[in-house]
Amino acid sequence: MSLYLLHLGYPGWQIGVLVGMQPGLRWCGGIAWAYAADRWRMRRQVLVATAVAGSVCFLPLLVVTRFGEMAVVLTAIGLLHGPLIPFVDATVIDNLDALGGDYGRVRLWGSVAFVIGALASAPLVHAFGPAVVPALLLAPQVALAPALARLPGAQLGHPESFRAPWRLVTPPIAALLATGFLLNASAGAWVGFFAVHTAGLGLSDALPGVAWGLAVTAEVVFLFFSRRLLAWLGPADLILLALATTAARWTATALAHGQLAVALVQLAQAFTFAAFHVAALGLLARLVPPESSTGGQALYGMVGFGIGGTVGITLAGLLVDRLGTSAVFGVEAVVAAAALAPALRLRRLLRR
Repeated sequence: MSLYLLHLGYPGWQIGVLVGMQPGLRWCGGIAWAYAADRWRMRRQVLVATAVAGSVCFLPLLVVTRFGEMAVVLTAIGLLHGPLIPFVDATVIDNLDALGGDYGRVRLWGSVAFVIGALASAPLVHAFGPAVVPALLLAPQVALAPALARLPGAQLGHPESFRAPWRLVTPPIAALLATGFLLNASAGAWVGFFAVHTAGLGLSDALPGVAWGLAVTAEVVFLFFSRRLLAWLGPADLILLALATTAARWTATALAHGQLAVALVQLAQAFTFAAFHVAALGLLARLVPPESSTGGQALYGMVGFGIGGTVGITLAGLLVDRLGTSAVFGVEAVVAAAALAPALRLRRLLRR
């Protein structure tokens, strides 16, 4: 999308605004939809309706070129597609026994799809130019709502026991949310400036793509075996391992200068994302009442991926010109290490 906006002639600050607002819109917008889904037991209906409306909003991308109009269209897409991930995750958790009891082996298909989408779109963009991007974004929307309509419609728990998302914050959940916020905030340089970092080191232009491919491949492998590791360590200790690995990853990224070393370090994405996410969802299933599972997922996504992700990218953007990318990765290693404090509190609370 950034490449397409550049193709339209947008200056850097406009691209930054349009792309940077998406995580916050998608994840924060999901809270209101989650309230309705749990309050009136209509998760699948809300999911399908917002998917249809959001998919229709991709159509104007074929013709819209002005900044203001583009902002309106992308805002609508972000708000309407906010329920997708938390609602599907809540549905999976509610039906996990029927799916074999292994969340990781269901979730890995999201990572596989990411790799397929990237590999399939790259040659098309190369052949037809950035103008093809809106069509590539629109194409999968055709099958999205029909696929979602086939999900199970039943929701666990009793409606009279429903609690709004903002009333779910117990001390253990607060500790989990704080940990997720700091972990995602620590990934700002990786998400927003990794290509800038490798370019500054004088490394190959292909390295960011290779590194992202390795990272997502590591996610898939971890997710495939995650059930065993989760059973061995438990979710609280797995979160601590993920945080320690992430702090080491950002430190190594700051210090590494060789092409091979920089790329291989990113295999730790298996812990930065996959291990933490699997452990967090396991804890949410334990700590959130089943009748409020959709709201619990939306709350976790909003604080971690939405607010934490946006703060992380913004912080990296503010520091990168002053400190350089290597130093920013060093700062983010400290942020990841700071997440150990609420994670240790979480473990203590769970052991009471």
